[in-house]
Amino acid sequence: MRTVQSIVMIGCLLLPASFSFAAEKAFTLPEAYQSALRTNEVVGIAREGVTQADAVVDQARSYLFPRLTAKSSYTRYNEVLPPSGGFVFQPLDEFLAGMVLTQSIYTGGRTFAAYRTTQTLREVSFRQLTSAQQDIILSVSQAYYGVLKAGKLVGLSRASLARMVRHRKVAEREAATRRTKANISALLRANTLVSQAGIILTRSQDGLRIARQRLSILTGLPENVDLSEPAAVQEPAQSFADLKSLAYESREDLSSSRLNEKVAAENITIVKGAHYPQAYAEGALQYKSSDPETLTDGTIYYGGVRLTIPIFEGGLMRAEVAAARSKQRQAELATALLRKNIETEVFEAYVNLQTITSVLNTAKQQYSDAKENFDAVESLFGQGLASSLALIDAQQALFLAEREYSVALYDREVAVLQLQRSVGLLGKELLANST
Repeated sequence: MRTVQSIVMIGCLLLPASFSFAAEKAFTLPEAYQSALRTNEVVGIAREGVTQADAVVDQARSYLFPRLTAKSSYTRYNEVLPPSGGFVFQPLDEFLAGMVLTQSIYTGGRTFAAYRTTQTLREVSFRQLTSAQQDIILSVSQAYYGVLKAGKLVGLSRASLARMVRHRKVAEREAATRRTKANISALLRANTLVSQAGIILTRSQDGLRIARQRLSILTGLPENVDLSEPAAVQEPAQSFADLKSLAYESREDLSSSRLNEKVAAENITIVKGAHYPQAYAEGALQYKSSDPETLTDGTIYYGGVRLTIPIFEGGLMRAEVAAARSKQRQAELATALLRKNIETEVFEAYVNLQTITSVLNTAKQQYSDAKENFDAVESLFGQGLASSLALIDAQQALFLAEREYSVALYDREVAVLQLQRSVGLLGKELLANST
């Protein structure tokens, strides 16, 4: 008896701790999404990737413009040559200043190819950011529903324990009134079930604490924050074939893989262009002053074209182009493999949703039957037509049915979201509104 009282007391003490924020504003699932998207490190890393990609585009763009370089120098020699006078070719002091303007004319197409590549990689980084955000949204959904499910199980466990304790008192009274073997056996069974209910309650409370801590890490929300119950998620009405086709169009990772193919193709142009003739236009303004003065002092202007033609490189171009083509084939194979993996992922999520929906329907019927049976047995027990043992067994069956139904109810919500993520649609509307 003392053990049961201790368990009930612990449960009552933990109840305010678990729901201390009940009087405060309850957070919704979209608010948990927004909090995670603002604070999560994985999303932050992906955002920095976008920032870096923007900087790389700016770097590549700079190579399309002319280069203007200023230079200046001062030199002091140990003596004037020739020392006897006449034409001085080595003064004592010499000052030189000038500006050189260089513009690439032809680089084998690699400059523009590199610029296009950086633009493509920037788009890849945006898609990677979206994919990371969708992953976080799914993780937050799982953690959010995990807290709701764990809280529901705590409530069911606490109610089960209270019913067990209440019915055990009846068994104690019957055993004290008539100490028959049947009554003593019923009391022992009631004691066992009360202990089991206490263990289940303790484990459920631990599960709730762990679920709250997991959600807090993902979202940055306080661990004991109150959560509101979301509306039921709408199940996709499309067939598996339609969902698969939709995934091929919507998945950000598949789009990124296709863009990587484009990058690999541009890389071939870049590699080839490095071995083609290179032409640059160059113009300069130069000022020179010497002491004593020389014939080369003064201001001069010059301009011209510089042409570089590779003649023999020992097969370097062929080797580099072969490696670039191999990378292109590798990117194509990666895309093909990803398509297969996406098909498998969508199929697994689709079948999993169907299975959980079937389990939910069965669990709902099971709960209805168990509740009806418990009400009937409780009514008979009140009339003295059923034993306390039968009532305890009916209550135990009701608790198991309630537990199974609650678990299936929340698992079904998560399964719908997992299917949306596998298709690539999870959180798209939320992310579009946030940008």
